[in-house]
Amino acid sequence: MTPATFSLLPAECHDQILSFLRYKDLVRVSMTNVDAWLAYFRVQGRLESIRVENMAGKRKRRALFSQLRATTGLKTLSLVNVPHPCTGVLFQQVSCMHGLQELDLSSNGLKGPLPRWLSKHLPLLRRLSLSNNQLSGSLPVEWGAFSRLEDLKLSFNRLEGNVPETWAGMRSLRLLSLSYNQLSGPVPSFFSSLPALEALMLGGNKFNGSLPASLGALSHIHALYLFQNELEGPIPEALGSCLALQILLLSHNRFTGPLPPFLGGLRQLEELSVSANKLEGELPYDLKKLEHLHVLDLADNRFAADAPRSRNVLEAMRLRDCQVYM
Repeated sequence: MTPATFSLLPAECHDQILSFLRYKDLVRVSMTNVDAWLAYFRVQGRLESIRVENMAGKRKRRALFSQLRATTGLKTLSLVNVPHPCTGVLFQQVSCMHGLQELDLSSNGLKGPLPRWLSKHLPLLRRLSLSNNQLSGSLPVEWGAFSRLEDLKLSFNRLEGNVPETWAGMRSLRLLSLSYNQLSGPVPSFFSSLPALEALMLGGNKFNGSLPASLGALSHIHALYLFQNELEGPIPEALGSCLALQILLLSHNRFTGPLPPFLGGLRQLEELSVSANKLEGELPYDLKKLEHLHVLDLADNRFAADAPRSRNVLEAMRLRDCQVYM
């Protein structure tokens, strides 16, 4: 059975939809479009999915949250920019939805610590987004039990401390976004033990020290965001083994030494940014091998841009319409 899609933008329709939540013949409810909401009367089965975006009005939101208490069979709950007056109460309601597979509570002004019990109560969760809130405190050690979790987005919060070693238990993780928090310590070496990891986003934090050579074991990684941290030392040659890399962002750190030639072996690279570091020397000829590169940001370093080899490389990149920042 193909679930219908509730289409609803006009605010005056929200009251009608809230009353529809009481029907058990609904499968999915979405309040982001406007065309086919009447189709719900023809859909049979249990309510499995609720998606709500940008709901204004405290009365309407209270009505929605009161209905959530009776929807424990949900598989998907997405409330984006639907502020709840009490973060703890909302998480308690969610804790009763044991079959939940996707949970998105981003942009809701949520405050306080991350609930440590979440992995125990929601063992089937595959996607979790709590981005763009005001959540604080440390990353829960207990979340390492999220063995089925594929996507975890916690960016734009106030989280701090280290990434727990127990998170090595997230063996299904494909995307981890922790950008723009206050996380610190070294970049964990256990990331290399996450075989499905495709995107690792750690930018805008306080990670320090050198990059672990173990990152080279991430054979499926497409995007590596490490910008705006306190990382130092040379760019490790182990990254040359990440042959699937398409985006590599290392800007605004303290990396030193020359730009390593192995970068030319990352043939899938589309964007490379190493700006605002302490890199120096001439540019390696191998950069010319990056035929898919669209953006090359080398600004605010100590490169010998006027050296013959560097000029040759830069000219070749510009001829293929690559945006070069020097």
